Amino acid sequence: MKVMLKVFVFVFISCGIVNAQSSFPESWVGKYKGDLTIYGVDSVRMKVGMKLEILKTDKDSIYDWTLIYDMNGKKDVRAYSLKVVDHQKGHYQIDERNSIIIDGYLHNNNVFTSFFKVSNSYIIATYTKKEDSLIFEIIAGDGGAVTITGNTKQGEEEIPEVISYLVNGRQKALLNKVE
Repeated sequence: MKVMLKVFVFVFISCGIVNAQSSFPESWVGKYKGDLTIYGVDSVRMKVGMKLEILKTDKDSIYDWTLIYDMNGKKDVRAYSLKVVDHQKGHYQIDERNSIIIDGYLHNNNVFTSFFKVSNSYIIATYTKKEDSLIFEIIAGDGGAVTITGNTKQGEEEIPEVISYLVNGRQKALLNKVE
């Protein structure tokens, strides 16, 4: 009986995961709007208007993914595409349409994350879905190591090398669905 219960729970959870993965990006389609806060080391550096439009296209596996920033009345439009790579694995790509393609991964059907390096900066971009809102966050770090520790042996235990980096940028926006 316990074995059957475990099998049932496993199948139920597995079906839920497959079902959840298949609802993105469809369940995120819409237009979102809010303010992007850009932080300095110890304060708010600036706030700008931000919109994200996730729209269907005529191709099943491609969505328009458009970021629009309003900087004192001047619009900065970034018309990207979101491409489905592997729904089951939660793997997608943001195509910036300029030869740059950034891989992103969906977790728990509500967190879409990409991690990439530009020049000498590491960037983590996260979109978290909460009901009819998206929380957009960027964390940027300098690619030069601040501290390198570990890479030693203590007794019989091999200690791996750990490299720390300076976090030199953070951005956050609460984007509410408007359409």
